[in-house]
Amino acid sequence: MLARVTGARLYDTLLSGIRKQLDIQARGNAQVSSGKRFQRPAQAALDYKTSLDIRHALKGVDGALAALNTARTRLGVSMDALNSMRQILVRAQTLAVQQSSAQIGAAERAAAAVEVRHLRDQFLALANKRLDGQSLFAGTAVNQDAFTLDPVTGAVTYAGNAASRTVALTPTRTVVSNLRGDAPAFAQSFSALKALETALNANDPAGIQAALGQLNTAGNGITDLTAEAGARIHSLDLQKQSYDDMKLTLEKRMNAHEGVDMAATISQLQQASTALQAAYSQVASLRGLSLVNFLK
Repeated sequence: MLARVTGARLYDTLLSGIRKQLDIQARGNAQVSSGKRFQRPAQAALDYKTSLDIRHALKGVDGALAALNTARTRLGVSMDALNSMRQILVRAQTLAVQQSSAQIGAAERAAAAVEVRHLRDQFLALANKRLDGQSLFAGTAVNQDAFTLDPVTGAVTYAGNAASRTVALTPTRTVVSNLRGDAPAFAQSFSALKALETALNANDPAGIQAALGQLNTAGNGITDLTAEAGARIHSLDLQKQSYDDMKLTLEKRMNAHEGVDMAATISQLQQASTALQAAYSQVASLRGLSLVNFLK
């Protein structure tokens, strides 16, 4: 009778050990396959909360990086457009210098006026440039053209608003992501081009000279806007680098917090396997392999 009780207790002890080693194997296999120390809150409540906090911070950083990319894209496309506008004004200046010569006749100036009209149209198209269907230079009035052209008088008017577009880096921090068409350089440019066209059509050398001065002023204004866009882009790049560094730090922290020590985990799996084999052998000697197979 005593031998039966002792055998039953030994059997129960062996079964308990087998369950423990099987749990170790299951947990270890899950860790090896996921690369993480835990998969559910119940496995490590406080550690899991820390993981959630780090993930929340990473989400915020990713949001800031996306916002910076949006702002950089808008300003980059705007700067490209401004560079093209500057080239248009340079061409107009060249025409003004050429056509101011006393050797030029009315017919030649009339032909040059046609080119200036085309230059104005190109400038207008650039000023009304859109990105993803939204006006770049219209302030926050992104669903309409920034400028409108009066087909009768040839006057160009700003049709946007005086509000700047922003993107949010955090709930309390934003950055401006656009340049607006109400900057004086735009009106100066359209006015100078119109003045040059008018003077050419009127065969007016003095008027051409006056328009050349206006073109120089407008060109300087467009150059200043281009430089402003470049400076903003540089600032955005510096901020992006800061957020990239922050993201890398958080990812390293997450990996250190959740990551599995593969060598140690594999060693535990090997030890569990050895312990299981020993327990199976002892159980087999007590009850036979059929019972062991059932318990598996």
